[in-house]
Amino acid sequence: MKPFEVPPWEAGAEIIEFKPVNPSGNGVAAAKKPKKKKPKKKKPVEAEEVSKVSQAPGKFSYRHGGGPLAPPPDSSDDDDDVEDGIRAMHKVKSGRIEKQRPPTQATKGGKKELKLKPELAQAAVEAMETTSSPSPAASSLANKLQSELLGGRFRYINEQLYSVTSRKAEALFRKDSSAFEAYHAGYRQQVEKWPTNPLNRIIKTIKKVPKTAIVGDFGCGEGKLAQSVPNKVYSMDLVAARGDIIACNITDTPLQAQSLDVAVYCLSLMGTDLNEFFLEANRVLKLHGSVYIAEIQSRFEDVREFVRCLVACGFDLVKKDVAVNYFYFFQFKKMRHVPKGTKLKAFSLKPCLYRKR
Repeated sequence: MKPFEVPPWEAGAEIIEFKPVNPSGNGVAAAKKPKKKKPKKKKPVEAEEVSKVSQAPGKFSYRHGGGPLAPPPDSSDDDDDVEDGIRAMHKVKSGRIEKQRPPTQATKGGKKELKLKPELAQAAVEAMETTSSPSPAASSLANKLQSELLGGRFRYINEQLYSVTSRKAEALFRKDSSAFEAYHAGYRQQVEKWPTNPLNRIIKTIKKVPKTAIVGDFGCGEGKLAQSVPNKVYSMDLVAARGDIIACNITDTPLQAQSLDVAVYCLSLMGTDLNEFFLEANRVLKLHGSVYIAEIQSRFEDVREFVRCLVACGFDLVKKDVAVNYFYFFQFKKMRHVPKGTKLKAFSLKPCLYRKR
C-alpha cells in the first residue's frame, strides 16, 4: 500500500476567479467601469467622499465610487460611530483638530439654567426678598425728580407772593391749602444752600433781650423762633403750621394795641404793601419797642429809601448791618404813634427770583 501523499497545489486544485458582484444584489456581474482620472486641482473633501475609513472589528467600510453599501441589520449604533469617524477623519485631513468640550449645562429656552443646591437656592430667594426695595440709583433718581418738582412749585408761589398784596396772598393760600406746605418745603431746600440762616442770628438777638419781653413773629413760617427762646412769642402767618401759630394776615392781627415789646420780620417782607405791615407793627408795639428785620441783600435797590419809609411809619433806625454777604439786618425803634388809617405811599422791595435749574 502506497503512503498518503498530498498532491501539489498546482496539480490538484483549480483556481477559480470570481467576477465582481453588482452591489444591487441581483446576482448579475457588474460591468467594469473605466477608472476616472483624478482632477489636478484638489477639492475640499466632503464627509461622504472619504475613500475608506477603517473601523473596529465587526464594522463595515464605505467605498468611494461604487455606491453606498447597505448597513447590516440592527446597526443604528454602528451608523453613528461611522459618521463620527468620518467627521473625525475629515477634520484630521483638513488640518482642523478641535478640543473636546466639556458637557454644557442643561438649557431651557436657549438660556443656561443655573443649578444650585437647595440651601443656596433658598438663601438666594431670601436675599431677593430682602432687596425688593428700589435700588439706590432708582431712589436717587426719584428723589431728584421730586426735588425738581418741589423747587418749581416753590418758585411759582414765591413769585406770586412778591407781586401781589398781602390780602391776595391770603386768598391764594385759602384757595389751595397745600400751597403753603409746598412753599415752606421749597423754602427749606433754599435755606440749605445759603451760607447761613438769618433766623439763627435773630434768635441770638432775642435771647439778649429781657426774658419778660413779649415778642411778635410776623410771618413766622414753621414757628422756629418761638421754640428757640424763653420769651413769650406770638407766632403769626397766613397758614398755621402748628396749633400754637395764629393764622392771620400780618397787616391785620388779632393782637391788642401796644401789647408787644419786640416785632420780628425775618424774610417775611413779601408783597407790594409793606406800609400796611409796619403800620400794624406800630399799632401793636409799645412805645420804644424794637423791630428786627432780616432780608436778602439783592432785594434792596436803595437802603436809604427803605429807611425813610419806616420813618414815615413811626420808626427810627437804631442799627443796620449791610456788610454781611447775602443778607441785611436792621433794628428800628418805635418813636411815635402813627394811626393805622394814615395814608402813606405804598412801598415794597424787589422780588427775590430764585434761579431756575
